[in-house]
Amino acid sequence: MLRFTKISVVFLLVLVLFSCRKDFERANWDVDLLAPLIKTSLNLQDLLPDSVLQTNPDTSLKIVYEKNIFDVNVDSLFKIPDTTITEIYSIPLSSTVAPGDSFYSEAKEYSLNVSNGVGLNYAEIESGFIEVEIFSEIKEKVIVTYTIPSATKNGDTLVLKDIINAASPGVPAYYSKKIDMSGYVLDLTGISKAKINTLVTRAVGVVDTNATSSVTLTIGEKITFNNKLIDIVPYFVRGYFGQQQFSYSDTTQFNAFSHIASGSLDLEQVNVDLEFRNGIGVDAQLLMKQFGTANTNTSQNAMLSHSIMNTPININRSQLTGNIPEVNYTSYSINLNTNNSNIDQLIEIFPNQLLYDIDLTINPLGNISGYNDFVYKKHVLETNLKVEFPLSLIASSLTLQDTVDFSLPDQAETGRIIDGTLFLFANNGFPLDATISLNLYDENNGFLGTLPVNDYIKAAPVNSSLRVSSKRESVLSIPLSAATVDKLYEAKKIVLNIAFTTQPQSQFLKIYEEYAIDIQLVGDFQYNLSLK
Repeated sequence: MLRFTKISVVFLLVLVLFSCRKDFERANWDVDLLAPLIKTSLNLQDLLPDSVLQTNPDTSLKIVYEKNIFDVNVDSLFKIPDTTITEIYSIPLSSTVAPGDSFYSEAKEYSLNVSNGVGLNYAEIESGFIEVEIFSEIKEKVIVTYTIPSATKNGDTLVLKDIINAASPGVPAYYSKKIDMSGYVLDLTGISKAKINTLVTRAVGVVDTNATSSVTLTIGEKITFNNKLIDIVPYFVRGYFGQQQFSYSDTTQFNAFSHIASGSLDLEQVNVDLEFRNGIGVDAQLLMKQFGTANTNTSQNAMLSHSIMNTPININRSQLTGNIPEVNYTSYSINLNTNNSNIDQLIEIFPNQLLYDIDLTINPLGNISGYNDFVYKKHVLETNLKVEFPLSLIASSLTLQDTVDFSLPDQAETGRIIDGTLFLFANNGFPLDATISLNLYDENNGFLGTLPVNDYIKAAPVNSSLRVSSKRESVLSIPLSAATVDKLYEAKKIVLNIAFTTQPQSQFLKIYEEYAIDIQLVGDFQYNLSLK
């Protein structure tokens, strides 16, 4: 950001004693004074985002822009929805049961409704809960052992054992327990070890050993188990993820050129790497139907022309390592350059949006893994874009924009500016001619007008290697009318537009780290001073 220095004016006031009068009368003077307004030095580091500008070993500059376009992760593939498994045991025949005797013991299988038709046989749980609710109509305390053989942690099976109170007449006893599932492993192959998405539970009911007498169980009395799976988030899963198809058609922001307002640019070289990295244990096939850029400020767009368009791209599945990191990523890269595509045209419109339409199919050949697809929560199939090009260019009115806070000092302190001239001293270290415009805005960002600049800033001279040998000074004048002075007093911001043009126009020129332009704005003002 430009630095603003307020006008500093020192007035030498000569007091004249009017010995023949008792009062001083008000005095007015018109005074010419020089006042510095702006002093700054601008380089490309000031005008382009730090995140995209890099320096080569020879101190020439390049732009490197990296962006993740989209990811496929475990949430994209499937979800384990919140599920309630209800198990009801109804007394089949009235009977009398002694204290400590079992009256119910049964193992059951329940299918989880995993989304997208995915079949899982194994899951490691990162977070989530199981809430077990028990409603008992038995008129004596019951010791319930509720086991989920499918769930283990550190080798121990998930077991819930507790005493359920006796039911009151017409009101069943109620029991609830919430279990944190973090760190549990789920075997989802059922009792036979050959199924998918199948959870096994086992419930045992025993009359309380401390009961004072036998209890009569009446036909139709029930014990109901509600097993609720809540917010289950897997860390790792295995199974078959189906032959799913995804479509990624979107527009995303592209901010590498946010400070460039207008103009045209011809780049000597552009390299773009489009990389697909697969950290999931599935084969994948991509089809790029559209890839391009857009500049919404100028209504321009450019679409990629390359042999990869609408050609299937096959990406192999990643492999488990049994170590850290857990997987070996596979990757597929496409290099786009000025020799094999029109990628430079996509960059030269100074895009602020990236456009793409990509289809993705997982397991295009079906279940060739035999239910051994896998995915870790932290490993994804990602699509990344890397744009790199040296700042070796031909520019025509390439306009960079910056904003400076501005205010003239209080008239009560310095007097009122009547008119004058602004002088812009430019010491140019770029091998580029430049024109400059100064646009005035008020405190509400309302446009007030443009200060007229009648000349241009001359390019710095270059040596035989086309590198700047010394800076060149230019002095530009800006005449001020009374109306323009009024606008200066209203102004709170100045937007500078600096339009660079290479000389000669047919020669690519590199931009180096040390290139800068020093600017000083000085006001030669005529003031009206009043002495009260």
